Amino acid sequence: MRGAIQARCSKLFQMTQDCVNNSFMNTLASLPAVETRQLVLREIEARDAEAFAGFMMQEPYQRYIAMRLASEAEVRAFVTRSVARQGDERRNVFHLAAEEKYSGEAVGDGFLILQRPKSLEIGWGVHPAMWRMGFGTEVGRALLGLAFERLRADRVWCKIMSGNKASTMLAKRIGLRHMQSHADFPAGQGRFGAVEFYGLSAEQYFDMAY
Repeated sequence: MRGAIQARCSKLFQMTQDCVNNSFMNTLASLPAVETRQLVLREIEARDAEAFAGFMMQEPYQRYIAMRLASEAEVRAFVTRSVARQGDERRNVFHLAAEEKYSGEAVGDGFLILQRPKSLEIGWGVHPAMWRMGFGTEVGRALLGLAFERLRADRVWCKIMSGNKASTMLAKRIGLRHMQSHADFPAGQGRFGAVEFYGLSAEQYFDMAY
């Protein structure tokens, strides 16, 4: 009798684990849109290519980022890759568009990258013409919500190039805490530079005041 009970318990535990795993995979396959005061942070769509090309190639936008797109063709290819990832349960990269509610156009972007189990890197960018309007803060807070509440991360972190005062202030504003500094960190496309790392644990996130 004890053996039968143990067998049933073991089967029930495995069914529970399968449900959890399947739920997690479904969560990874797609992300819901998140509405903020001024924006809708959502999955990238093919129509975003034109709006992205309007700001992603600008020098102010590219100054402190690793991935620098050099032409409209590269922007379109990036959008095509991003759309193709959607719905794939093996997905570990989520690149999102920040759509302004008033215009219906993408005025920024954000990303979440699963670097290792339960650890997500986040990042954000905003059209230079839209700086100092609170868009970056809205994107950053929405990314934290998706990371901890939807993707169930244990830790979220970002890297900020030295000199990027705006992103440093933004990271602190949304609750990220300084973790460490690297004087000569790979910054993409063969470049190296000083980088600051900021992060937040799930426990710290859920303890924050709303």
